[in-house]
Amino acid sequence: MWTLDSPHRKLTLTVYQDADERLYYSLEAGDCAVLAPSRLGLATSLGDLLAGYRFIRREDARISERYSLPVGKKAVYENEANELTLRFEAAELAVAVRFRLFEDGLAFRYEVRAGGETSFRVYREYTDFAFPGTFGELWLQDWVNTYEGPYNRCGWQTAGTRDYGMPALLHSAEDGRWAMLTEAGILNTGGSYCSSHLQTEADGRMKLAFAPEQLEPMPAALPLETPWRIVTVCDDLDQLVNSTLNYNLNPPCERADTSWIKPARSIWSWWAFENGAQLYSEQKRYVDFAAAMGFEAITVDAGWDDSWVKDLCDYARERNVDVWLWSDMQAIDTPEKAQEKIPRWAAWGVVGLKVDFFMNDSRHTMWQYNMIADLMTAHRLMINFHGSTKPAGEGRTYPNIMTAEGILGLEHYKWSGLPHAAHNCTVPFTRNVVGPMDYTVTGFSNANRNTTQAHQLALAIVFESGVQHFADAIYAYEPWVGTELLRRLPAKFDGVRVLSGFPGDHAVLMRSAGREWFVGGIVTASRSVTVPLGFLPDGRYRVELYRDGRNGDLLKKEVRFLTNRDSLSVQALESGGFALYISAGEEAPPLKSGVRGGYMDADAHTYSSAAAELRGTADRVPRENALEGSAVALGSGGELVFGGVAADRTGRHSLRLFYLSARPSSLHVSVNGGEPQAFRLESSGGDEVVRTSDIVVTLEKGINAIVLARSGPNEPSPLIDRVNVIGWAPHPDTFYSAEEGMLAGGASLCHVDASAGLRKAVGIGRGGSLTFDGVMAEADGDYILTLDYYSGENRALLIAVNDEPSMRSVLFNTGGWGPARWDISGIKEVKIRLRKGANRIKLHHDEELAPEVGRIGVRLETPLEGKS
Repeated sequence: MWTLDSPHRKLTLTVYQDADERLYYSLEAGDCAVLAPSRLGLATSLGDLLAGYRFIRREDARISERYSLPVGKKAVYENEANELTLRFEAAELAVAVRFRLFEDGLAFRYEVRAGGETSFRVYREYTDFAFPGTFGELWLQDWVNTYEGPYNRCGWQTAGTRDYGMPALLHSAEDGRWAMLTEAGILNTGGSYCSSHLQTEADGRMKLAFAPEQLEPMPAALPLETPWRIVTVCDDLDQLVNSTLNYNLNPPCERADTSWIKPARSIWSWWAFENGAQLYSEQKRYVDFAAAMGFEAITVDAGWDDSWVKDLCDYARERNVDVWLWSDMQAIDTPEKAQEKIPRWAAWGVVGLKVDFFMNDSRHTMWQYNMIADLMTAHRLMINFHGSTKPAGEGRTYPNIMTAEGILGLEHYKWSGLPHAAHNCTVPFTRNVVGPMDYTVTGFSNANRNTTQAHQLALAIVFESGVQHFADAIYAYEPWVGTELLRRLPAKFDGVRVLSGFPGDHAVLMRSAGREWFVGGIVTASRSVTVPLGFLPDGRYRVELYRDGRNGDLLKKEVRFLTNRDSLSVQALESGGFALYISAGEEAPPLKSGVRGGYMDADAHTYSSAAAELRGTADRVPRENALEGSAVALGSGGELVFGGVAADRTGRHSLRLFYLSARPSSLHVSVNGGEPQAFRLESSGGDEVVRTSDIVVTLEKGINAIVLARSGPNEPSPLIDRVNVIGWAPHPDTFYSAEEGMLAGGASLCHVDASAGLRKAVGIGRGGSLTFDGVMAEADGDYILTLDYYSGENRALLIAVNDEPSMRSVLFNTGGWGPARWDISGIKEVKIRLRKGANRIKLHHDEELAPEVGRIGVRLETPLEGKS
């Protein structure tokens, strides 16, 4: 029998052998058992290492270090442990089990060496974890290869005999102690081992199991060091959330210069507009918004085009905004593919990659993670793994791993009723403990949202991520009061503290950064939450409180002045929450901001509906989220008139409409008595939620009158809050319908659907083509080619301009997540070069089927009309 104490004797490890020289271990915290005798061992092609361990020697060591990372849950990581290595001979192999005992947990791994042998196969581990009956509450995630599932609260009998993912959380109601099972050191070992999960047994035992995708015995090179198996043991949830065992068990980064690794708040168009990344103009608007708000980055998701990413990076860099780029891992899953693409993307100016669709825990996939991370690091690119396994602390070795998915996040609203408040109140104490998670927070404009706006805002504090993605559209964030808090958030915090919480019930976390403090609280049931402010130093503090209004679509902001002797009580709605921003002194620090221009033009003029003229049935209705507490309902025949709209030139301007509408709606806009134009507006996300939409209007130099009216008696109409008049507008497209093109090789025209008069070209690809002669350009230069198309799946298209080689562009599915649809239109923008006068544009593909095309448009992208 061998024993080992943690550095301050909080935990004690005991290792046993039975009469057959099998190995067992147990763990105690004081007088309380955490693990009853549990098995150790491996089954390999060189021998079954379950029994017959002949002891050779014991080795002891002490580990004591401090380190910091460019990104993480705290400023300083502490690694204090006592180490015990037991060396044995078993099946003619040199086998060691290395244990490390920390104050907050135990870790161990197997080490196998053999003279003359260089490789062998691992069939399974005998490792298990036998918990005493006191650990009767469990939070387990049903095994799924994306790790995108809820953590369900259950007991051992309900858990049954099933597969569950890591981490697994257990609680002892008897003494309040918490335990967590996970692993460390998988992705950075050259693909030597698969990722593992757990299998439960009804007697309180969990067994380690290899990845389901590991369909054959695992090849391993000698000497072998397995991943670390971790049993975290904490007295309370604050200790659990602050635990960094899996980081401590990974080797440090070998790179001296990590200055290029930059935590960020990133905005991202995919959640609100899946194919938004296909539009260069849309991504430029996101850059402009990020720059104005002081956010560090944008992420360009699936659909971007090779023709314009470098230009977007240059545009963003001028505005102090970084660009992240999405790629599916299948595009870079071999060294040949990765070495062709990753250096090119880095040369464009991209700072990081969001690499998606791993969804496999096999040894080979772990090698692919390792290979991709090595090459990205060599090219100074930051990493966001998606469709991925759970973190295992490799962020210490690769500090450029900023975040990872492996979480049921906000994207699931697209196809389900999840995530709900109980899930959100669980993952701070499960998945987020083991590493940053790219949940994509603060989405509130979707119709099936089941948490309040205050709950969504609080997630930006409660959830930790090195790149915190704000999911909603810039058109929702611009008028939202919660955006003020998002602008105040730092990209990296100094530390975290759990003020209150219980998995699945509520979570109140405080994060600090210098002389600023942020508190996020989320709940499931309606309750009053009290936040003691004793974590603050002495002094008087300004506290901004963002809380639930009378319903989930209302976010209220209040300011109070308090000291560390005070407590703050907040009433939260069901599935609600709150957020606090705390700063020293009487005045709030200025909001983070940056370059204003382009879409976020600093010269915009605001005209409130409160000061506008009402005609006919138009009426003002109270709306707390509106600029001045009310908005205008047009009624069946009402009009809202903004007189006195000044313009310093005659020409096209942008009218930014701030409106509220629970459903898609429509509006007529006329200027100076001219012909009304009809505009369709998206749902804002609720009757109390404000959104923006830009409308291009032509103004006369001097004073103008803009009239807003209902489109028709049966058309839903929005509530109007205000308008901004901006002195520029995008250049218009010159469109060419498919009927104006020349069809060849089997391509033909057909109607888009049975009822519409629109027609499209079908049969493009596999030799079929659509050619437009006479595409006019005013001058030699770069233009944006707009493709209006229909496609029920992702398809590639070749674009030949004049005599230049064809460009390849992938046009993404336009039908969304449902069955394949070919009657829904989408837009793709490609940058091309035209010569003055007439040009020829040919759309084709020799080998594959291509999308169906309704029309093309050509537009001069810059400079914007009205701006030099």
